[in-house]
Amino acid sequence: MLLMAIEQDDRIIWVVVEQHRPKGRIRSRIVLHLGQYRDRDEAEAAFLDRLQTSPMLHAVAERWAANAEDVLTDRKARARFLLHGVSTGGIAEYADDFLLKREQQERQARERARAASWPAGIPSVAFATLGLPTAASLAEIKAAYRRRAFLLHPDRGGDHAAMVALNAAYEDAAWYAEWRG
Repeated sequence: MLLMAIEQDDRIIWVVVEQHRPKGRIRSRIVLHLGQYRDRDEAEAAFLDRLQTSPMLHAVAERWAANAEDVLTDRKARARFLLHGVSTGGIAEYADDFLLKREQQERQARERARAASWPAGIPSVAFATLGLPTAASLAEIKAAYRRRAFLLHPDRGGDHAAMVALNAAYEDAAWYAEWRG
């Protein structure tokens, strides 16, 4: 469920929108016109008050809670919810938990894919560029990068291509050191 401000006849009208996913497509429909309010906080307070007193709105909120995971798997729906989402008695918290969990799973999948792409399991080229052994700590990697960047930076007479290679080596080595633990 979303709390949105809509401009209508030079006025700002607050509405509650339900997102649902019939036949695999995200659809939205206005379920309640709240009216004019000065800011989002007033509109949200009015919505929460009506949520407590309206059985129809409470049923819509329960339906949203049951279908939130399915709706929020859609990238566009997730972006719209993050932009306009409203606290609805635990429903938004559930959606936040779901979104955080999904982002964490996506990040872990990217990290696993990146770790699998290392040749022979060790990014020796990155560490060699920095002049370090592969067992170097993150602090050692940062210090070596700063020393080399001081010498290779184009503003100090260094070569642009060498600086680009150094930046890539630093990112790979730092990521590998974090991943290695």
